[in-house]
Amino acid sequence: MTSTQAQRTRRTVLQAAVTAGARCGDREVYRDLLERARNVPPSTWAAQREAARKLCSGCPIRAACEELALRDGTGNRADDGLVRGGRTGQELAIAREIRQPARLAAAATADRHERFTLAYTLTTGPITKKGLRREAVERIGAMAMRGYDRGEVWDIAVYDAIGDDVTDDFAFAREDCPSQGIAA
Repeated sequence: MTSTQAQRTRRTVLQAAVTAGARCGDREVYRDLLERARNVPPSTWAAQREAARKLCSGCPIRAACEELALRDGTGNRADDGLVRGGRTGQELAIAREIRQPARLAAAATADRHERFTLAYTLTTGPITKKGLRREAVERIGAMAMRGYDRGEVWDIAVYDAIGDDVTDDFAFAREDCPSQGIAA
């Protein structure tokens, strides 16, 4: 994916691409490389940062990862403590705040207007709600989770426009959510 393609892609598609194809894969394995620990001296962090940049440089999903970091507000100008998509947190902050603020604001607005499908099952049968905005999914999903807690709702899942399961991208599914009953 090129940088231009990443800029034109909605957040859920970018996240799916990063999840499926990033070289760093499971972030826990690379956490020390991609994020500076508190007591790491500057010289050690400089070497780790360069190793992280090298890892990112060969990643086929680098542009998508960078775009997600820009849209999510990752990094700040006062702290050089992470690398995403081959850029430091400071570089991401400068790109977001100075070089690309209008484009990123438009992308974030478009991401918020993206449509989703929410599906769940009641005792009376399956329910599918199509064409929902993110806010509606969060609101209805939270109600479905309360039904799940009472044993009245199960198999709760959210799908993006291309049909990928994006349930974990929503706060209602992450907050104190037991794994049973949530479609994976």
